[in-house]
Amino acid sequence: MQNDKFDAIPIPEELNHAVRDGIKEGLRQRKKLHRKKTVFRYSAAAAGILAALCAGMLLASNPVLAAKLPLVGHIFSRIQEKVSYKGNFSDDAEIYIEEDTAKEFSDSKTPAAKTKADPPSGKQTDNPLVQTSGGLTVTVSEANCSTQALYLALCIENKEAFPADFIKTKNMDGYLPDYDTLSLVTNSYYNVPGLTKKDRPAGGGYPAPYYIEGQFVDDHTFTGIIRVSLDEDLRSSEIAANTSASGTDAAPAGNKQAAALPAEFTYYLEISDIYADLLQYEDTYATDPETHEQVTLLEPLKKHYKGKWNFAIPVSMNKDGAQTVSINKKNENGVGIGSVEKTNFEIKAELLLPEGTQPYDYIVIICDADGKRLESQGDASEVFSTFGRDTRTVYVYVCDYIKYMDELKGDDRNLPENALFGTEVHFK
Repeated sequence: MQNDKFDAIPIPEELNHAVRDGIKEGLRQRKKLHRKKTVFRYSAAAAGILAALCAGMLLASNPVLAAKLPLVGHIFSRIQEKVSYKGNFSDDAEIYIEEDTAKEFSDSKTPAAKTKADPPSGKQTDNPLVQTSGGLTVTVSEANCSTQALYLALCIENKEAFPADFIKTKNMDGYLPDYDTLSLVTNSYYNVPGLTKKDRPAGGGYPAPYYIEGQFVDDHTFTGIIRVSLDEDLRSSEIAANTSASGTDAAPAGNKQAAALPAEFTYYLEISDIYADLLQYEDTYATDPETHEQVTLLEPLKKHYKGKWNFAIPVSMNKDGAQTVSINKKNENGVGIGSVEKTNFEIKAELLLPEGTQPYDYIVIICDADGKRLESQGDASEVFSTFGRDTRTVYVYVCDYIKYMDELKGDDRNLPENALFGTEVHFK
């Protein structure tokens, strides 16, 4: 059984962001992460493989050397197997900025960038994808976009050293993940009708990246990957469009149609705060909703870096490997699967339910060709990672949530006979 059953636990939408973030962090830390066996792909030349092997051994044995090697343009390849949303993002990635030598980077020279869009308003550096504010320099280095999600590689440099408490992989006892996390306060939108800045005003409750996972190269440099759920953004646009069509006041002004992402688009990411918990705590007080008694909680102190990093990121969607298999089958009670969509990085199933039922009463589980449950892609519990797994054939099950958690207790071996609905799906 995979030791990732915590991924299946939903976080109620009613909770505020602080509580939700705390719960999600707790769940992530309780996962027992397994290192995958490295899967090497054949390259055009054997010398390339040999060089990569040698570089890997050198980096593992000499962290100082690793810190001096080029970072920008190579972030995906360095950490794509470390974060909770894994994938071969370095394959066919868009590289916006790539440094030729480590010296160029340390001297703060601006590398050449592949820019297809006008920079956003606000103070910019010579390169719109490299911006300095609040003592931090943030570089958007690479991107890889599937039909389901956009993955962005960022480098964050601090003029002063980051607090040692930020580097929990090294300085926090009992910390399980092999990656560190920085929290973000962001606003995001697109140059696409239904998803523009007017359609998605800041503070309007629309989904936006709120954390980045990665590794500290040294005390001054963090490299990480952000996962942007295109599905969530499109779903929020559709909901807003439907709300607007119904004439209610809840719809944002100007949102009159659902969005559809073209093959090329511009993604705008505005970051106003980068922060993380310190290993210091203060007492906070809350009221128990059942007993109405006041309880004392330990709340971690935080270190904030507030600034203005606004990026206009040109994105090309890579549809290679994207497949959708139509199922459109239900059981006698109307529970089933509509379709299963797979990309190079993730897989998800469309849940069909009878009218009047709620999605949170059910859980969808997808197993690989060997019948082993796939891991969730980060905190997206309904999206599963295909990294390092045989997913040419998958098994999709719909279970009653309470039964799965209380009786099956996440034991995937008993899924076929206990699922409300199951189907076998074959991909090309």
